[in-house]
Amino acid sequence: MQQKTKKIWVQKQQKKINTEELRNSILMQEEKKEYYSNKFDKIGIRVKENLKKQNTDEALKDITIGAMILWSSDIHYELFENDVNIRFRIDGILVEIFKLSQKEYKWILERLKYSAGLKLNIFDIPQDWKYNIKIDEKKIDIRVSTLPTKYWENIVCRILDSGKTIIDFGDLWFFWTSERMIERIIQKKTGLVLVTWPTGSGKTTTLYTILSKLNTKDKKIITLEDPIEYELPWVIQSEVKEKNWFTFESGSKAILRQDPDIVMVWEIRDFETLMTATNASLTGHLVLSTLHTKSAAETLDRIMSMGLKPYLMAAALDTIIAQRLVRKICPHCKKEKEKTPQEIALISGMMEEIGMKSLGTENIKLYEGSGCENCNNSWYLGRIGVYEIITINENIRNIIRGGWISEEIIEEARSGDLITMKEDGILKAIQGHTTIEEILRVI
Repeated sequence: MQQKTKKIWVQKQQKKINTEELRNSILMQEEKKEYYSNKFDKIGIRVKENLKKQNTDEALKDITIGAMILWSSDIHYELFENDVNIRFRIDGILVEIFKLSQKEYKWILERLKYSAGLKLNIFDIPQDWKYNIKIDEKKIDIRVSTLPTKYWENIVCRILDSGKTIIDFGDLWFFWTSERMIERIIQKKTGLVLVTWPTGSGKTTTLYTILSKLNTKDKKIITLEDPIEYELPWVIQSEVKEKNWFTFESGSKAILRQDPDIVMVWEIRDFETLMTATNASLTGHLVLSTLHTKSAAETLDRIMSMGLKPYLMAAALDTIIAQRLVRKICPHCKKEKEKTPQEIALISGMMEEIGMKSLGTENIKLYEGSGCENCNNSWYLGRIGVYEIITINENIRNIIRGGWISEEIIEEARSGDLITMKEDGILKAIQGHTTIEEILRVI
């Protein structure tokens, strides 16, 4: 088994070199698109007009509404020597919208800190909290974080809109094989389910949507979060408060004494929390949590490095979901594009890997945007998830118990329903949802 795995690993490395060359070639040919819209100017003009009237409340509201119109997740106020850049994170990309003078920014800063209940006279230490505003009778939470800098304070505001976070299960964009694995999780009564991610990869949406499906009247669900971003009906939500010694470690132990059926621990940061989550899954609970790793297979190495014994890992772990977010092609300016030789080679290699080589690449179509006002001339509008899901079957448990390398896990998972994150992304490009360039940029 070890000899066979080593041979497979060598073959993978050789293919990886070729794939990397293709990736670099495709990205070098990509046409760079700069976000721009007349809406940016209109937002800046409205804000400045209200600041001239010293109506800071309306100016702040204009910025927030503008960010929501542009489907932004964050508002960045970035202070430099001469002026202040206002940038929105749109579909994961930071886009400059307009500038403020330092005097104008001071008024906005004071209003933001006052609204969020932060101390106005403290400038040299970070602060964070949140406030809410009503837009068309809908309550929107805004999480505010300040950071002392050379010139004053930077601020980042995260827009927390539950309407965009708890979505229909089908809108998570799982490929059918992945969807089948996720549906199996919802039927589980015990086990440890881990969502792995770097920051900004959509973990909140995935976890909250899964929780909403698990949330029935015959189950008790308790969450431990940092912070609580959205309120879930019938779910008991608890928030970590480090200054009061209420940590993930102590909180995880406390919620298990509340007789839950399902536990969601927002993040496993240390061995103690990992051990508590493991024991909970082994004693009749379904446990959901997150880890910072790049892929599903690397999660096992991360857990091992935190100190968990292989036999416990094999017994407790049920499913690993690795994910990223990629931009969708704008449906308003979408058009078919000519496939490049590099894209054909990449698709052909992927189809061979997943056993679809017989389909060929002749009839495959690829698409791109052409730029319009709807997508701020970026060619993209909105984002979808790409996933890599490993279900821990008995064969994988035996591999874990006996010591492993990631390639062994991948090969065994291949015999089931596994498709890698890059393959999932390329399949979605073939389906016309995104572009090859976007997949290679993100993954």
